[in-house]
Amino acid sequence: METPTITIPSFTTSEHAFFHEDDVTVKVVCESDLYGFELSEDNCMKRVYISGFKKDGKGTKGCKSCNTISSSERATRRKHRGACITAINDEEIVTLDQAKEKFAELCSKKVDLFTMILAREPKPSKSMTRRAYGKLELPDLTSTTILGKTILPREMTLKETRL
Repeated sequence: METPTITIPSFTTSEHAFFHEDDVTVKVVCESDLYGFELSEDNCMKRVYISGFKKDGKGTKGCKSCNTISSSERATRRKHRGACITAINDEEIVTLDQAKEKFAELCSKKVDLFTMILAREPKPSKSMTRRAYGKLELPDLTSTTILGKTILPREMTLKETRL
């Protein structure tokens, strides 16, 4: 019985979790507890990210602070939706709870503006994904040998995979 050889590429780390980080200044124009940001937490890494922005209402009373970080409301949505929040006022932020606590602190201090560092990670294209998979030397998974019997993946059942 042949055993497949798997080559694992070298693993490197970086002290920076993101490749693209933007410093943005938020001008406070509303009394909202989250300043109009809709926040969520990533299921895998538990990092807080901006899942959306509350839209501005009519007149000056309807403006949301979140929409002051770019030239227009549309530009803000396009550039920063999905961006991870890495810091608020130079304080590192990782989780959703930390972000909510920091926003509550800013609300209590009644600040006029504050800074955020947002990490916009572009979604990899299909060709970039294919190239990354191509660099990994994974074994051919078209068939599997279990106890000397060759089984194709669609023929595999739970009973056959138990040893």
